Amino acid sequence: MVNLLPFPPPPMLVQGSLELLWDISRRDPRHPATADALAGLERPWEPAACTSELGAAVWSWCDDVIAWVNHEFAWRPAHMVPACWRQHPHIAREVPVLAVLRWQAEIAPGPELVEEWHRYALPTFSDRMADRLGESTCRTGRHQDWPAQSRYASFVEDLAR
Repeated sequence: MVNLLPFPPPPMLVQGSLELLWDISRRDPRHPATADALAGLERPWEPAACTSELGAAVWSWCDDVIAWVNHEFAWRPAHMVPACWRQHPHIAREVPVLAVLRWQAEIAPGPELVEEWHRYALPTFSDRMADRLGESTCRTGRHQDWPAQSRYASFVEDLAR
């Protein structure tokens, strides 16, 4: 018997935020009220720009999504999203997008969005993650701090001068 796990649904707060965005975006885009309404809404795929309550709900959901992705799609350990993923901005910025895209696919009336997620979203995320992590020890379960941090600090200092 195959041990498939269901995709973790977003918390109610995240789901409500997504539904509100989708409902408003379906309105007439030429109407100024639509643009104004959309402009003021939080985007769960950008949790750094959300209120602390919504942001916390998104990060919690993303933890569940990463556990699901690792269970369902990481056959080899090197393909797993590392447990320290939140400490890597290049991963942390992409995970909420990956989660929202999968949720949209889950609730779609047909299989097309799921197929697109499998074909495009997940593989490109995995490839970018592996490329950016390189041979860091994060891939083996031991977090490695940002190797470019000192060079970035020098860059910022140079800009300040």
